[in-house]
Amino acid sequence: MGMLGGIRILDFSHVYFGPYTTMILADMGAEVLKVEPPWGEIARLYPPLYGGMSSVFLYLDRNKKGLALNLKDPRALEIVKELAKKSDVIVENFKRGTMEKLGLGYEDVKKVNPKIIYASLSGFGLDGPYRDRPSFAPIAGSFSGWYRLSGDNIDPNGPPVIPAEWHGDLDPGLYAAIAILGAIIHRERKGEGQLIDVSQLDVMIAQNGVSITRYTLSGELPWQGRGKRLGPSTFGMFKAKDKYVYVAADPNMHERLKKAIGVEDLGEGPEVLKNWVEQHTSQEVVDAMVEASIPVAPILQIDEAINDPQVVARGVMVEIEHKTAGKIKEPQHPVKYSVTPATVRMAAPVLGEHNDEVLRELLGYTQAQCDQLRQEGVIV
Repeated sequence: MGMLGGIRILDFSHVYFGPYTTMILADMGAEVLKVEPPWGEIARLYPPLYGGMSSVFLYLDRNKKGLALNLKDPRALEIVKELAKKSDVIVENFKRGTMEKLGLGYEDVKKVNPKIIYASLSGFGLDGPYRDRPSFAPIAGSFSGWYRLSGDNIDPNGPPVIPAEWHGDLDPGLYAAIAILGAIIHRERKGEGQLIDVSQLDVMIAQNGVSITRYTLSGELPWQGRGKRLGPSTFGMFKAKDKYVYVAADPNMHERLKKAIGVEDLGEGPEVLKNWVEQHTSQEVVDAMVEASIPVAPILQIDEAINDPQVVARGVMVEIEHKTAGKIKEPQHPVKYSVTPATVRMAAPVLGEHNDEVLRELLGYTQAQCDQLRQEGVIV
């Protein structure tokens, strides 16, 4: 069942931010009811498509029961309002004001379910001058300074750099999951629900916290302080004969490093280590560093990473069968629990796959009523 067995989440989220949050909680055993419009949420159709849906949807929406409802119809609204009464958590990342217009805002739901935990996810939060602006991950990455910091790592005078993957969605998604778990514990102790306000920008500012705190203390941007450090530079990327490696040798490891590469002096800057690495293959570098107990890794492409012996031994990847996309191999929940393991129990739903099941089992509809609602365009 997982540690969140018995927790029901009504999920109105779409794209990356909210679905990542609810995927984590679903992996941990929560029952997630994903509500989509009759045409499906936008991320279903991000190209390329596999079995009629995107890899984004196939990954982020696993372990969820799919509902497809026409919320412009009062009968569909009544369905979700009844589900809200029976849910522990609501997650939404619509444009500000959308849920209130539907009669599904926090204050509306709180009236019928006082213990509801209501997670409102957005680019800029529920207040402030930007509250009504639309946003995606790169907007938060830009406003927060993260893209500029990433560019400064290469060249402070060059362009900003967009790092791989949309961390302006994924990192806030993690914070949203943490916040929901904390709110569940609080409700168990005090018997009260609450509104959770998660802003992409707020989270990405927090993720830059070390650099920002250093700036407020020193008045220097991170790149401005790098040239002032004296001594050998032995922490970073180095090019071996066949590929790049990352060597992470702190100053307290320098004696071991000198012995590993056969030198008496590491010099100033990275040149001594750089020259040694260039003369060896990545495997030779890794072997030498491991022997000296110095953190090291080859810089792998993802096809290499998922087949690495450590990744295979840990069972990081899982294979599941999807109704239309076939076999899917994807990363599973990355944390191991000794008593309540997280699991990938089912693939992402086809559009409206669980409409009848949810209506019958949770709300007491008959199959004839479900069929009538489908015929009249209320459900898919």
